[in-house]
Order: sequence, then C-alpha cells, then structure tokens
Amino acid sequence: MPAPPAIYRDRRKEFADKITRPVVIFAGCARARKYATNVQPFRAASNYLYFGGPPIEGAALLIEPGSDGSTGCTLFRSRPDFDEILWTGDSACDEEISRASGIDIASLVEVDLLAKTVEKRDAQGLCPPCPTTSQWMNSANIQPAGAEVQLAIIELRLVKGEHELVAMREAARVGIEAHIAAMHACAVGQREADVAAAIMSVYTANECDPSFTPIVSIRGEILHSHVYSNQLKAGDLLLVDSGAETLSGYASDFTRTLPVSGEFTSIQRQLYDTVLRAQQLAIAACVSGARYRDIHDLAARAICEGLVEAECLQGDIDDLVARRAHTLFFCHGLGHLIGLDVHDMEEFGDLAGYASGRTRREPFGDKFLRLDRDLQAGYALTIEPGIYLVPALWANEEMIKPFQDVINRPAVDALLKDNFGGIRIEEVIVVKESGKPEVLSEYLPRTADEVCALVSR
Repeated sequence: MPAPPAIYRDRRKEFADKITRPVVIFAGCARARKYATNVQPFRAASNYLYFGGPPIEGAALLIEPGSDGSTGCTLFRSRPDFDEILWTGDSACDEEISRASGIDIASLVEVDLLAKTVEKRDAQGLCPPCPTTSQWMNSANIQPAGAEVQLAIIELRLVKGEHELVAMREAARVGIEAHIAAMHACAVGQREADVAAAIMSVYTANECDPSFTPIVSIRGEILHSHVYSNQLKAGDLLLVDSGAETLSGYASDFTRTLPVSGEFTSIQRQLYDTVLRAQQLAIAACVSGARYRDIHDLAARAICEGLVEAECLQGDIDDLVARRAHTLFFCHGLGHLIGLDVHDMEEFGDLAGYASGRTRREPFGDKFLRLDRDLQAGYALTIEPGIYLVPALWANEEMIKPFQDVINRPAVDALLKDNFGGIRIEEVIVVKESGKPEVLSEYLPRTADEVCALVSR
C-alpha cells in the first residue's frame, strides 16, 4: 500500500462528508480463465484500493456518512481455511491489515456479516466487473451507486497526492526500462513477439504487471493491436505502446515508434517530427486552468500543418482544422486520465472525463476524445497524438468524399502501398500549480535521432 494509514483515513473522512447513505466498495474476486480454480491473477478494484482497502480477494469496505475515516468504517474480509493456505499460503493477519489501512482492528469482520450490517439501510455499492461480487451485492440488496457517489469519488481521485505521484514515478521508471529494452530488441528479422518478450521480462524482473496488454506492432494503424505474429522487415515502423503497473496498482503508459532499420525514411522522418512537434506543443500548453479540448485542437492544428508540409493535405490551415481534415490521419483523442488505472476512472465514463455541461463532439476522430476538463494542479494525464494510414478508412468513400478537394491522393496512396502503418508518441504528465507540467517519461528518448541511435545498437 503506497500511502501511510493517515492518508487513507483522511480520504475516507472526506468521502464520508459528501455522502448521505452508506456506501460499500468491493474489492472483487479473481476471474476464472477456463474453470473455477484456474484463475487470472487477482487485482483489487481501484476505488477500493484508493480508500485504503488492503488487496484481499473478496473483501468489501463499508463507509458510513459522517465517518471520521476510522469510526464508521468497516472492512469485511474472509479468513483462509487450512486447505486454502495449503495451496496459496497464508494471508496478512488482522494486526497487519489494521496498521496498513488505518481501520480499527475491531472493525475487521467476516464477510458473512455484510448483508445483516446493511439490511434495510438503503446502502449503495461500487462493484468491479466481477460476476461473483455482483451476485453478492445483489443478494445483500445493495443498490449500484448513483451519480452523487460517483462524482464524490471522481472529485477526490482527479487530483493526485504526493504518495500517488511517488507510486506513479516508480511505474514510470519501470515503463521506461521496458521501452529501452524494446528499442534494443527491435531489429530486422526479429518478430513482434521477440520485442514483446523483452518488455515483459522487464516487468517481471521489477515485480510489476503490464498496465494493459502491450501493443507491439508494425500495423500501427490498428490502434489496439494485441497480435505479435509479424516479422520485422527493413523499412517497417514498429509502434510500441506499453506501461507498467506496480504492486500498489498505479500505472504508466508510454508509446514510441521505432524504425526497424535503425533509420527513418524521408517521409517517415517528416511525419515523425510532425507528431513530436504536436506533442511538445500540447505538453507545454498543459498548465493549470487550460481546457484539455483546446489542447487537443492545438495538437490537431500542428498535425494539419505537418500534413500540408508533407503534401498529404493541401489548402488553408484554418480551413483544414475547421473541417477536421486531420481526423483522416489523427483519428483518436489526444489522451486520457491515468493513475490507479491506465485509463483512470474509465468505469465512470464521461462523468469522470468531462466537466459538467460538456459533451463529446460528434465528428469522427473528435468523438473519441476521452477528456474535456479544465486542468488543475495534480491532474495526471497522457499526451499522445499520432498520424496513421488506415486502409479501411481510405477505402471508405463516404468518409473520404467530403475531403476530396484537400487530399493529395497520390501521396496518400504511396504511403498506403508502402504499408506506412502509424506513428504515435505518448508521455504521462502531471499538471503543476504553475509553470510547465512534470513529464514522468522525461528520460525516455523521443527525438528521431535519439530513437534511431538506440534501435541501431
């Protein structure tokens, strides 16, 4: 657990001051892979961890309205029987749990008492996507938490405290090491699987998990490709998107695009520098009070300018941006929240990502923007612009027709013929009270020359 118990007590008290009904926050259970005893590794739900729930499978944390963070908080947990201990080992004792969580030892009770404790109390619950826990919640007649509870948690979790940032910096350190290993493993004749294996070996050696299934692909235009079957060939671009999750649950998430040959072609280099320029402009704009959607648009404008310079688009920059011509190449949002999850608070959807009164824009590309808030000190988020040549998009006449007058089709077709794929460069940043943001991936090489130097080794 990354913070001292007083931090968790303060979080629970602050949350308790915002609620009017008892709230049960469930840890969840390990999911079965193929049969009941063949399970995925257990990872406790993030909301449960945030409020000091120890990583115990099947546990639940009850927070009462008006609690001081200790009194009025109950942890429901089960004790392993001898057969369980035989197979999986003993678990932490109550004294250890109490010391770590800041919950009084007298408030650690058996899970069987949950239903009776909340009976006829109109309790609300936060349940991870776990069928076993959902059944337990339903049998105890606990209703899913409404917007009031969700917004109270969002308000707390949006701003990262120093103990959280320490954990995120550690996740960044391991993520950087994994990306360096990927750069060293990238070479003509290797497979995507070889590079993915180099990444995973770093995570295992550092007692971390990947924060999501690593994306290691020469098909960089497939935004979430999880297949590693391709061999790396001269001229390919290898997109590597991966991050670490520490034992405490905090995540990192970085992307680099590598020239397999150790050198970019002329057009690859030009478009790589465009993405990097867009990213660096966006990072510099991430100051307290700035609106994230405006920063997305700033990056989009830089990409439009680069696409005109590369002769993929033609026309007036203001007109191209207004028409959203860049979405043919930059077809996703600029980034997302990050913290205890790689997409922090994704379970709350746009309630977390969008400020009150704001909604997603409708056009293709823009509609995938996950975040539209005014930035505050302590917000942690990603900045990840990209340029992609998606064959299915360019074969879709309905999507291309509105932009035919500004597309240089021969230049686009030449990139498609060469299997250009995609370029993305991603950092994790933390907004500061004043001045430039902290870049957690500061020491991960990003310029074209730096990346080429590591790959060519």
